[in-house]
Parts: sequence; C-alpha cells; structure tokens
Amino acid sequence: MTTRSVLITAAIASAVLQFTACTPAEQPQTSRTEPTSSVPSWTASTSATGQVVHISVAAAAGGDGSAARPFRTIQQGVDQAPTGSTVLVSAGAYAGFAVTRDGVTISAAPGALVSVRGGGREVIEFDGVSGGAIDGLDVTGSQVRYGSGVKIDSSSGVVVRNSQVHDARTFGIVVVQSSNVVLQHNEIYGNADGIEERQASNLVIRANRIHSNLKEVDSGRGQEGINFYQSTGRVIVEWNSLWNNGTHFEVYGASNLVFRYNHLHSGQVMETGTTSGLPCAHNVFVRNVAYRGARKSGGLILRCAQDMLVAHNVLDGFDQFAFDVIDGLKGVAYGGSVERLRIVDNVVVRGRAHSIDSALPKSVVIDYNLVSNAGSTAQYGDFLCYVGGKGNARTLAQFRSWTGYEHHGISTDPRFVDGIHHDYHLTTGSPAINHGIVVLGESFKGTAPDLGRYEQR
Repeated sequence: MTTRSVLITAAIASAVLQFTACTPAEQPQTSRTEPTSSVPSWTASTSATGQVVHISVAAAAGGDGSAARPFRTIQQGVDQAPTGSTVLVSAGAYAGFAVTRDGVTISAAPGALVSVRGGGREVIEFDGVSGGAIDGLDVTGSQVRYGSGVKIDSSSGVVVRNSQVHDARTFGIVVVQSSNVVLQHNEIYGNADGIEERQASNLVIRANRIHSNLKEVDSGRGQEGINFYQSTGRVIVEWNSLWNNGTHFEVYGASNLVFRYNHLHSGQVMETGTTSGLPCAHNVFVRNVAYRGARKSGGLILRCAQDMLVAHNVLDGFDQFAFDVIDGLKGVAYGGSVERLRIVDNVVVRGRAHSIDSALPKSVVIDYNLVSNAGSTAQYGDFLCYVGGKGNARTLAQFRSWTGYEHHGISTDPRFVDGIHHDYHLTTGSPAINHGIVVLGESFKGTAPDLGRYEQR
C-alpha cells in the first residue's frame, strides 16, 4: 500500500466504524434488477398482540369495540385502546385521528382498503407516545399549509409501515424531535416533501417508494423526497427507491446520516447546506445507484460535508456533475465546512464527474474513482470535470494536474453487465475490479475492493 493510501485509510477510520456499526446482522442480498426486487423483507415489531379493538364504518352508534359491536371511528378506538393493543379497521373511508396513548397499533384488517383523510392540520398524529404503529392505511395528506399526512411528534418507538401517504399540500410524513422511529415499506407520493425529519435520532427510513413529490410550498421548502433538518442522532436511510422528486435528499444542518443501498433517478440526488451554524458532519453515502432518468438532473451538491464519506456508488448520466464540491466557509450561501470530506471508490459514467467550484481544504480526499464520459448525452457530457478558475477538463490527467485529485483514479469503460438498462454489476475483467481502497470494513474478493456499487463475488 502506498503512503498516500495509508493516509487515506487513516482519515476514513471513523467512517468505517460508523458504517459497520449499523450494518444489518444479515447482509441483504442484491439481485440484478433494481429498484424493488432487490429490497429485502423485514418484519417490524408491530404484530397484533394483546387486546384487539374493532372498527367499522358501518357500525351502529354505541359500540364497545368488540367484533360484534365495533366502534364507528378510529378516534374512538385509539381513545379506548389499552397499551399494547391493536385497533383493527375494516374497509371504508375514515376521518383522521390523534394517538396519545402508548403502544397502540392501528392496522387495516386483512385485505381491507382503509382510507383516512381530513381532520385538522395533521391527518394522523402520534403525540408524546412510546410505541405504536400504523399498518396498511391509505392516507390522503392535509391540505393545510405546513400540515401533514402523518406526524410523529415528541415520541419514541413508532412504526409507519405498508401504507400509502400522498397528496398533502406540504408533508407526507413528518418526524419531529422523536427517536427510534421506523418508516418502512410505504409509498409516499404527490406531496411537497415526501418525508421531513426535524431533530430526530435513531430514525430508520427503509424500503420505501418515494416519488413524484413536486409541489412547492414556499421559497425554501418543496419538491423534496426526504428533508433532514438539524438531525442529532443516527438516521439510517436504506433500500429506498426515489424518483421524480425535485431533490431526493435535502440535508440541512444535519449530521450522522447513513444513506446506503438506495436506488435513485429522475431528480437531484442530494443537496447539503446550513445557515444555523450547525455542521453537516459524519454523514455517509455508500453503495447507492443514481442515474439521470427522464428529468434533467444533477448529482450531489456538497457545500456542507464535514467528515463525510461518499464511497462505492454508481452515478450515471447527470447533466451538470456527479459531485459538486464547494468550500462552504468561503462566503458561500448555505455553506458549511467540508473538512475531511472523502469521495472514493465510486464509478461515474456518461456525464461530467467532478465540479470543484473553489479551492478546497487540504484534508479533502478525492481519489480512487473511475470516471468516464464516453457516450454521454448529458448537458456537459463533452467534459470530464470542471475546476473553478480553470474551466472544463476533457481528460483525467488535466483535472489531476489542476487539482492534485484522482492520483489513483482511472478513466475508462467500467464494463458493466448492462449499463444502458441500469445493471451496474461488473463483468469479468472490468478495470474497476480490485482497484479500490478499503473504507467500509466489508469483506471483498481479490486483492482490493472493487469500485462502484457491487463487489464482484
């Protein structure tokens, strides 16, 4: 290993620990077709246990929640349900409700279409509770500005799964100052922001389909798949499919985010920023696939990315850049520190790979990437990289001479199985095989990790 490699390995040690500490005990299997066929099935801890309270829209007044005499509204059920019980809802359309009791699960009856809409600012709200869930509901979001379809506020251990949350004026799901929340196997669409989390910790966003969130609310909010606002504790975002959002991931003064195994297209991949003085620190973006898709779009805008690791991703066909890096402390709007940012072991094809808009701190590492613009139809696809004050570079050697980056980078065809149809597995003999540097603490075949999303097995 070269001296340069040793230095890079030392710099990323903390990110290795962060990634491996939250890796699932059983590594999810990947298939050759994404997005949804590669998503593993998890079982959330929301099975119906304890007492069952029954709800039917056709029930007579004066019910007691039994199977023979169900309640008519969900609100009646959650108001009467004891801790650890399940409110089982028959098919029909229901008004929104608020949950203030611990450990109550609201679930659609097997095979039932349960539609929930209306109510106040929030259609469904968990407020100050420990435990509880919704399972299998179809939620039409609030039409009140800054309202939501589902709000989880000052709570812990709440699960939202197997549900559709859609067509809110602002938020599909919003999680506020809550912990140990799981959002899993949902479809979230037609909102201004699909999901927003504010100052949350130990949040898991897993295996959701988040798309077509294109409404605007105000000058600073809207057209976002997921917005992360001033997160403090760990947030894991994994195995999700996002498409047709303005920006898939918006990171605003948020730290300790882990993005992995996601499938993204038709939207800006990520934008980071802050105005609060809070850093965007120790975020990890690894083993994701992102491509241009049907809409003009860009990759990652990194103006606030302290101690961030971006590794083992595939980015394909973006119009302006795959990685746009700016020293956010040099008078840049919404800027923050990018000290010790590492961009390594990625494969970038059919577009301009790097846009370096300012001189960067010496601690920034950009190396061990495969970049190629061959066959590009992107807006700036004639060029491989851009450097502020220099212009566009057509070759990796020119970019290297201007910046000193990509000392071990290569520019060649990665030889995917079928890149045109987004199968980014590597074929035998790919130059990306054994060309990486160890950053994730994962096992690998051969003398070194492979570049890109998939390690050849």
